[in-house]
Amino acid sequence: MKLFVSYARVDKPYCIQIVDMLDIHEIWYDQRLYAGQHWWQEILRRLDWCEGFVYLLSPESVQSEYCRREFELAQTLARPVFPVRIHPDTVIPDILKDVQYADLSKGLTPEAVKVLLNAIHLAENERFKKNYNDTDFSISGDVFRAPTVDPGAVISAAAAAMENGQFDHAVYLLKQAKERGIPSRFIDIDALLAEAEAALERQAYLREAERDYKQIVALLRHKRTFKIGCEAFKAFRQEFKDYDPENLVALCEGEGSIISDPATPDTKIGDLLPGFEWCPIPDGNVRFRYVDEQNQRHETSSSVNAFYIGKYPITNAQYQVFLDDPQGYANKEWWRFSKAAYQWRGKHLFPKDSAFKGNERPREMVNWYDAVAFCNWLSDKMGAKITLPTVFEWQRAFQGNDYRAFPWGNKFDKSRCNTQESQLKMTTLVNRYDKGVSPFGVFDMAGNVWEWCLNLDSEQKFEADMTAPGKRVIRGGSFMSPGLRSIVSFVFYLKPESHYSSIGFRVVWKID
Repeated sequence: MKLFVSYARVDKPYCIQIVDMLDIHEIWYDQRLYAGQHWWQEILRRLDWCEGFVYLLSPESVQSEYCRREFELAQTLARPVFPVRIHPDTVIPDILKDVQYADLSKGLTPEAVKVLLNAIHLAENERFKKNYNDTDFSISGDVFRAPTVDPGAVISAAAAAMENGQFDHAVYLLKQAKERGIPSRFIDIDALLAEAEAALERQAYLREAERDYKQIVALLRHKRTFKIGCEAFKAFRQEFKDYDPENLVALCEGEGSIISDPATPDTKIGDLLPGFEWCPIPDGNVRFRYVDEQNQRHETSSSVNAFYIGKYPITNAQYQVFLDDPQGYANKEWWRFSKAAYQWRGKHLFPKDSAFKGNERPREMVNWYDAVAFCNWLSDKMGAKITLPTVFEWQRAFQGNDYRAFPWGNKFDKSRCNTQESQLKMTTLVNRYDKGVSPFGVFDMAGNVWEWCLNLDSEQKFEADMTAPGKRVIRGGSFMSPGLRSIVSFVFYLKPESHYSSIGFRVVWKID
């Protein structure tokens, strides 16, 4: 049977698995390589060609204007539709609620595959009784026209889609903008498109990892299959090295089948905060040259004891754990470290929403009081001393031993960080710039979001007094600031109650 497969690009890896499973049939699925009229004509040609429409249902595909459009056209052409649920969080559209669907959200299980194959087999038998091509459907009517977007709004729509984590839609819109030659004096469309495609690729990677990971977790829940699960996890780690939200590494260590020396301190923080990793920072010295707000030059130095620092800024997903915990943001005690912080919290019952969506983006719209409260909560959870970095700890992690100006060297390079020069005008995934890491492997210390430090500026002594009034230090620059503000010598100060879409934070673990 000739089958057209409709899917969201974030689900492409699983789509390919399903296509391979259906190899006894003739399959076509859209590679989403183009966005213009030629692409749409190919969609129409393939819908006319097909004898059945396989609709892969995920949260992204049921919200996608273009998947929905393909489905409507398949209905108009009277093609039999085979809904396939591929993600457990998918809300089945009302129009399909009365249609039996195959549930492959838990993998290509024999039972679920059988449901799909039987549905296709029954449709094939019906095709012999009734020729679906008997009806002459015109493809020149309005119903067959390609989805259109207002040229003047396409870039704004793409930016909004990226802010909301809808990277598939953003890629489509930006390719439309390129094809139509929509000009922009200040926005680099190629840079936006590259960012959307990179984020979409990462989103697809995580979706594929999550699906396989859940199956391995199921094996590890039973003694009889535990060892098999650890062997499967060992193979899984070869492809998905940075995905282990339930810390299976620690669970399987006793079996001797997993690397037994993870590069993190012996805490369970990875069990609590998804995707969190530490970077160890050895003892060293910091020479701190900076210019204050009165344009006065200063220099000081300090020795720094060994510590661990978050590999990435705290992300949306990690901060959400704090917000969701009944003893997290809801517990005002975490702000009791200073009278000013506690009074501020008493007047602000609800947290600010992040400006940019997506689990792996840095959490912003967090002021200094909130960042310290998060550290207090996390310290209590971990039984460890977790704080914001001091200016000297932050610089040690940024600079290493050679007093470099940027994490990667002495020359600014806009391809290694997200600053004003990138023209993205929004945050990026915290693991986006792997060529911009510091000497100790710390990501995003230049650009993306400014980061709160523990200290306030008190006559250039940079005291870490938690109770004293005054502005607090932020460092590193952001997506809104020029690249030269991400240089190691640039220091900025803000009132602790300040919150912006360009300011986040990361944490350190003190080694006593």
